[in-house]
Amino acid sequence: MTAAASLTATLRDRLLTDAWGVSHRIVRNAVDTSELLGSADIGRWLDASLLRWPYFTLLKHGEVPPVTSYTTVRDVIGQKRDGYPNPAAVRRHMERGATLKLNQLGDWHRPTREVSRGLEEFLTAAVNSYVFWTPEDSRGMLPHRDAAHVIVIQLEGRKEWHLYAEPEQVGAGAGLDVDSSRPTHVFTLEPGDVLYLPHGWPHDAVARDGSSLHLTFTLTEPTPEDLVEAFLKRFLDDEEELVHHFHQRGLEARTAQVRAALLEQAEKLDSGAWAQTAVDTMRKAIG
Repeated sequence: MTAAASLTATLRDRLLTDAWGVSHRIVRNAVDTSELLGSADIGRWLDASLLRWPYFTLLKHGEVPPVTSYTTVRDVIGQKRDGYPNPAAVRRHMERGATLKLNQLGDWHRPTREVSRGLEEFLTAAVNSYVFWTPEDSRGMLPHRDAAHVIVIQLEGRKEWHLYAEPEQVGAGAGLDVDSSRPTHVFTLEPGDVLYLPHGWPHDAVARDGSSLHLTFTLTEPTPEDLVEAFLKRFLDDEEELVHHFHQRGLEARTAQVRAALLEQAEKLDSGAWAQTAVDTMRKAIG
């Protein structure tokens, strides 16, 4: 079994089986992090690679420094291209407390992509991936909600997490409107630990006793809007004659025919196929 397959099985069997959408779950020492990535890998990517903004960004307590303050221009076969990392500038920002965030890691890091695909095999969700490298006693993001389920794998160091899971604070949409005065849960993740958070659970995290590196997967299920868009897509695909010859009918007849076709489609459309169409569209949007 590959490292990615082993990790996916661990997440499925020990983390998500009975906790999905219900409560947070921590599994200690659950993952061999050596097959993923480390700070030394990121250091090499900063110094010599094709890494380019916005695949990497900086955050400090929710604030984003100007991109030009940590990127540089390269001459690529006579063409000036901006957005490449300025290694010294990135490190200066981090020395002052900024978190380095790697975005959509599955686009360009094969082990992470394999884990993402493994998760998508048993979850009706679109999976995205990020890495947060945070200096000691700092945090990249303010207390917030994600409009997705979240899986966190602690790769290096220790990170102290605060959850604000009072029912009135849990919500469907992403946001910063979180009362962080009374956390409902406080705990620290160490290398190899895995955390699951249900959709919309407010949280933040601070690096402790040195820098912290963690990998995050967001697992986004279709919203009502996504389902409506998927339904419309299937409807338009199935009703080719109506779509391409609507002009041959008067408006009243056209409206009646569309209504009847919509009702018929809603009655016969399998719920699983409907949801899968929505998820496939979301996954294509992620890339």
